[in-house]
Amino acid sequence: MSKVRTPAKVPIGSRLALKTPRKQNSKENLTKDPVQVFCRIKPLPCEGDLSCIKVISPTTVVLTPPEFAVNYKIGNLKETQCTFKHVFDGESKQREVYSCVAQPLVENLIRGKSGLLFSYGVTGSGKTYTMTGDAKNRGIMPRCLDSLFKTISDLQTKKFVFKPDRMNGFEILSEADAMLERQAELHSRLLKSGRRKDSDPEIASQASTNAETLDGLDEDNMYAVFITYVEVYNNSVFDLLEETPMQGFKQGTLQSRVIREDANHNMYVHGVTELEIKSVEQALEAFQLGQKRKRVGHTILNAESSRSHSVFTIRLVQAPSDAQGEYVVQDKQTITVSQLSLVDLAGSERLSRTKNTGERLREAGNINNSLMTLRTCLEILRENQMTGASKKVPYRDSKLTNLFKNFFDGEGQVRMVVCCNPRAEEYDENVQVMKFAEMTQEVQIARPTPMKSALDIGLTPGRRKANQLFKKAVDNLEENGKPEARHFDVDLGLVYSLGPSFPNYRLDSVENERVIQDLMKFLENRIEKRRILLDDFNARQDKFRLQLMHLEKENIMLKSETSSTKATLKIERQRNQALENRIIVHERALDDLNRKIKEVEQENERLRQSMDEKQRVLQQKEREVENTRKKYAAKVGMEKTKMESELEQKLQQQRSKFEEKYKSDAEKLKLVSKILKSTEIPSDLASSRSSDSSDKTIVKASDVVYRTPNAKTIHRGLSVANPRHRRSRSADRWLEHRAKNPVPLGTIFQPYYKARKSVTQVEEQDLKDQKNGKYCLIDQVADTDGEVETRIYKGNIIPTKAGGTQVVLEDVELLKQFSPTSPQRVKRGSAENPDLVSQSIKKKKFYV
Repeated sequence: MSKVRTPAKVPIGSRLALKTPRKQNSKENLTKDPVQVFCRIKPLPCEGDLSCIKVISPTTVVLTPPEFAVNYKIGNLKETQCTFKHVFDGESKQREVYSCVAQPLVENLIRGKSGLLFSYGVTGSGKTYTMTGDAKNRGIMPRCLDSLFKTISDLQTKKFVFKPDRMNGFEILSEADAMLERQAELHSRLLKSGRRKDSDPEIASQASTNAETLDGLDEDNMYAVFITYVEVYNNSVFDLLEETPMQGFKQGTLQSRVIREDANHNMYVHGVTELEIKSVEQALEAFQLGQKRKRVGHTILNAESSRSHSVFTIRLVQAPSDAQGEYVVQDKQTITVSQLSLVDLAGSERLSRTKNTGERLREAGNINNSLMTLRTCLEILRENQMTGASKKVPYRDSKLTNLFKNFFDGEGQVRMVVCCNPRAEEYDENVQVMKFAEMTQEVQIARPTPMKSALDIGLTPGRRKANQLFKKAVDNLEENGKPEARHFDVDLGLVYSLGPSFPNYRLDSVENERVIQDLMKFLENRIEKRRILLDDFNARQDKFRLQLMHLEKENIMLKSETSSTKATLKIERQRNQALENRIIVHERALDDLNRKIKEVEQENERLRQSMDEKQRVLQQKEREVENTRKKYAAKVGMEKTKMESELEQKLQQQRSKFEEKYKSDAEKLKLVSKILKSTEIPSDLASSRSSDSSDKTIVKASDVVYRTPNAKTIHRGLSVANPRHRRSRSADRWLEHRAKNPVPLGTIFQPYYKARKSVTQVEEQDLKDQKNGKYCLIDQVADTDGEVETRIYKGNIIPTKAGGTQVVLEDVELLKQFSPTSPQRVKRGSAENPDLVSQSIKKKKFYV
């Protein structure tokens, strides 16, 4: 298939981007439009309350003074009748108010026209409810955003394509620059992710999808929405969307802003935060952030009274798309900016009723002064229009009037909603409000006559939708097996038209000079358009001729390719037939394999069921074993308890036996002590000594008898030692007398000797050895509990007067070893080492 090539696209450059003519501000080119004032009556809080306002028609209300009113007291009992553009009674819904008051302003916003909407009234009359509403009854502001985004939903640009230039204007960024800005914003958002969010999900839930699509949308334009939110507090302007530190917002941290005039003589707040939003939810979250920063205070008339004028501005930026309808034309002069300012004025109030003091008194004074300045400006405008005077309007006396100076001078449509509280107590305040409303309706706002924009750069109307349909058709062709459709090229190009027809004009009026100037500009644009179209037509002719030649060459080449392709096709068909035969064979083999796989799966399923059955039997046995274990564990516990009780009884018996033995040992020790203290041997001890007269050694207390083999006489007396004979100090070796097979003590309490000689039987030469100066006898027996009891007898070896030797026992140590787990032993053990009980019994000298 030959490729169809269309003429090249004509680039959109400075040659085609015709500049928009400067607006004519002369009074000759201006028409006048009155300020439209609407009235909304607040429902009575209680049915029994007395009302001073009565609605007699959709445009008229009547005020009747109560008995306690000022007019009633001075004898002026006449009723006051007021007429408005439309009157909404207490039963009117928020949807009705929006449709009648604000929806035309949103339609003008889409068409590129600006608008201003005030809500005016005393404190507590429902101004804020009318403007914002609540979660169930949305007000004018969220409904305006909802309708706007519902209308331009498919025509929004990507973020940062339109970027504010900080001087009340906008510039167009390329796709690459816009992408960099989006990445920077994403990085900044990630860094600030730990901050506390001031958004409120309740106010964000006010977004609705029931809004209607509005008229006036140019489908070949690209749109972006920006919002600002400021307040006028004490005659100073503050930005409610200003970035705050991480620790959060505090009252008084916002800096006041300055009102300036841009290059087109439009007033704006310099340095204000202008957020680009892409949905109603984002706008409502930003609005809620500003609401939390807005100054409110408690007064007698309202628990949360606005102490400032709040201005929520919606700015719609639009510019034409390129020839393909996909991107914005990169020409700043093609941008159209329109704005809708929604102003919630602070409530006018008399100081005598609110009884404010201090800061509240100062705030109320500034509110009343700004409202008075607004009233004065409107009165002077009405006087100038009615009398033809040229008095200077004091816009600069208040920041509120200075900010909206352009609207009163003819920049856009102005509307006002007057909110009234019908309670009889509010009659005097309502009278003043009605007078101001009637005076406002008489003000004629100069508005420029709509002119044909020079935005006609020669692009095809409907190019965006045509490009979408073309892409959809190409996608359908690709899905149907024609990938070459992607290479189709369609040039939506220029529209071969010289523009609109000649305007109607008359040369016999007083405006001949202006008409001639307009005709000259019209003809110049027409001539320039014709030149551009001729150049484009010649270029298209040349391109079409080249394409025809190229197509002829391609046709010849395609014929030769077709013949070769037919031969190749025949070979491929034969090959395909052979492959089909092989496929049949493989399919049969595949069927056999599938059958075997099915059999294997059935066998696996059978084995799985068998395994599950065995697993269930095993689990049953495990449960039985567990029950048996628990049963025997209970029995073992009972037996253990029984054995512990029996052991406790045996332990008590052993303890009693030990105590009896301990008492008997104590008696014996007392007897030994008594023997040591006395000088005579008791009769019972003497009888025991006589029975042992065959031994070589006799032990006595005080009256000592020591017999050796060489001694033929027995020396008696208190001392048998030779005082003239003294061993040397080097005789410090111990003579250790122990059993042949001693039981190891196994404790740290071991006898310590620097030098010793261990023997199992003491000989005479051992005692006479000059090196042995000390004697130690180790005796080990088993006590009644079957535990080892070790007794260590210590003494000195000294010579006697008769030339023999004697052992003087000076110390007895008792070592016992027992189990540390026995409560009886632990109770009687040592606190420092419960494994060993050491007793050292020091008495008077024992003589052996």
